[in-house]
Amino acid sequence: MIAASTRAMLHALTRSALVMAGLLLLAVGVGDVIAGWTKIGQYRELVRATASIERPDPAALFPTANEGQERYNVAVDKLAFYQLVVTAGRTLAALGFALMAAGVLHVRIRTLRAPGR
Repeated sequence: MIAASTRAMLHALTRSALVMAGLLLLAVGVGDVIAGWTKIGQYRELVRATASIERPDPAALFPTANEGQERYNVAVDKLAFYQLVVTAGRTLAALGFALMAAGVLHVRIRTLRAPGR
């Protein structure tokens, strides 16, 4: 059985907006990192597979791209996008962790200052 003081602390933590916002940001950030890493592996392989051997004519003013070059460029762009998703996920996770820590600290200080202790 959980002690009464522990139960009160858990109740206070679940009622704290900082802790809940931090938990939400942490979950979203971790989800972004996992999704991003999965897609990064997929698009790295696609970039390797569609790597263009032939170079476009540097003298052409508006060179036309063939289908292989288009696939390669799309794969590179998607790879960059998912790298950005991973970076944003890490940032959100770190911010969420910081908010949770601030919320726990705030609740802990508030319970220590509460009358009757």
